[in-house]
Amino acid sequence: MTLTELARLAHVSTSTASKAFALSPEVNEQTRDMIFEVAKANGCFKKFYRAEYPGLVFAVICPEFDSTYYSAFISKMQRYLSKYNSEVAVAETGFSAECEARLIEYYERFQPVDGIILINGHAEITPKNEIPIATVNCFSKSVGTINVKKDLQSPITDAVLAWKRAGVQSVGFIGEPHTNGRRQMVRSAIKKVLGKVNEEYFVTASERFERGGYLGALDLINKKSLPRAIICAYDRVAMGAMRAFAEHGVRVPEDVAIIGIDDAHTSAYSTPSLSSISHEIENTCKALATSLMAKIKGEAFESSILIKCELKERESSKIDT
Repeated sequence: MTLTELARLAHVSTSTASKAFALSPEVNEQTRDMIFEVAKANGCFKKFYRAEYPGLVFAVICPEFDSTYYSAFISKMQRYLSKYNSEVAVAETGFSAECEARLIEYYERFQPVDGIILINGHAEITPKNEIPIATVNCFSKSVGTINVKKDLQSPITDAVLAWKRAGVQSVGFIGEPHTNGRRQMVRSAIKKVLGKVNEEYFVTASERFERGGYLGALDLINKKSLPRAIICAYDRVAMGAMRAFAEHGVRVPEDVAIIGIDDAHTSAYSTPSLSSISHEIENTCKALATSLMAKIKGEAFESSILIKCELKERESSKIDT
């Protein structure tokens, strides 16, 4: 069906039909809605609707939605971008570099957006056009237009150092299959501060989230030799570990001090309250939104951003000296 044929069915001129699909203010809302209804009834609405969205759209690509960190990041990113009349489209990769690459190509070539934000990615970034790509803690050697790095290593090292000053000589780690990077950070901190890493105190559970933490803690309990302190890969792992310790009479922090990573909003309300290293999501999203909008406007922007993470000390990590 041609636009002229559609206009005839709607009893308007071809010019009016064209302006309606372009969302021109010259066509009143009642007439535009009537034309759209006729087009939909005849299966040609998408063929003629070519009006551009009156704002910006950014794609956020992350490994999953289940994680407290990723869901909080997406929510906060939406809030900051909305201040610039912008929206976010969200996609998860299931921790697959191949899926990341496909999604980047999709948003660049087939469903173009105004910018892409890739969180904890592994794919090689090979931009094919001028769409800016912002990376957050990505592991590939290639870089985007804007790159954010989070310093988790410093607060992890500082936590181990504080424990050493309190007399702690053994520190362990509980993680799961997708947390090898944090495992390496904890190992590096222990080696630097304590000089020796006891591999028996490093557990990678077969399951994730609270269940993984629970199983990891049971593994340590069954070894009959607990470390004096433990850093968990993230807060939900720590929550599961604390549950297992409570069930087996291991007191936190009197017997085992615990720190998580994420600073989830529930961590301050656990019993005991969970000490955790914050990702500083607020600062990250604010800096990202500012740099992305500056890039799009052709203004000077910060292409390399370092976010300093901070330990939020609560009851679970405190050791009396």
